[in-house]
Amino acid sequence: MDSQWFISGPLGQALCKLVPFLTNTSMFVSIQSLVLIAVDRFGAAVFPLRSPLISSKLCAFFVLATWIVAMAVSSPFLVAYNLFEPANGKLYCFMAWDEAFGGSSSYVNYFLATFLLFYYIPIAVLVIIYSIIVIKLKKQKIPGEQSVNAEQQRAKRNSNVLKLAIAIMVGFVLCGVPHSITLCPGLALWRLALLFYRLLYGCLELCH
Repeated sequence: MDSQWFISGPLGQALCKLVPFLTNTSMFVSIQSLVLIAVDRFGAAVFPLRSPLISSKLCAFFVLATWIVAMAVSSPFLVAYNLFEPANGKLYCFMAWDEAFGGSSSYVNYFLATFLLFYYIPIAVLVIIYSIIVIKLKKQKIPGEQSVNAEQQRAKRNSNVLKLAIAIMVGFVLCGVPHSITLCPGLALWRLALLFYRLLYGCLELCH
């Protein structure tokens, strides 16, 4: 992936490396944050009487850890991207993965590994966690006789939780697929996307 660059010199070289690095870092941080939020909601819904799974003390640690992991995974872009000036005199910010890492690492392998770790595994985790949350809320019984109004409020609450879970996962997929196509258009991503839709369909079947 390359694009024409309009800033030359050391600043242009630095920005050429930082733009893809920061873009991917922020994306990986967001994905990890979605998973941590789901885990926190899981603890609150399934174990309401226990202390939170992610306490205030652990929160700062997880925030720092997500940034460290994201920057470490995105660090190859700092090496692979460079400015090039071909014969036409125009500057291009170009990813020269093979030149930077030689034959020791393939970009396709790197892409597949990061896409698996930061896309499909999180999708599976989110589907499982939110499915358990919805099922737990639907089976939850409040002691004593409940009025019709209380039952309606409970059904509305469960419906809102399900809608939120679906919105999060659909938004995740819609934002991730275009990014993956941009990075590696040669892959048959529609086959991988089919896995998500099967998982989502299974979630909906469990929740009804």
